[in-house]
Amino acid sequence: MSLQIKYLSGDDVPQAWRPTWVVCWIVELDGTLIGGPYATEAQARAVADGKQEPRLSQTPAP
Repeated sequence: MSLQIKYLSGDDVPQAWRPTWVVCWIVELDGTLIGGPYATEAQARAVADGKQEPRLSQTPAP
């Protein structure tokens, strides 16, 4: 299993999350989005480290 934290900006941010999110951090497991968007890398890191439950927002707010 490969857990990754990714920084998204511009066209990398999913259309459903724009214009609310111009940049964000996400957590992926084996290429599948499991958490996000997050405003900071620290929030994404807490999910990746198991210190916080992941959230996946369909209608995100910053």
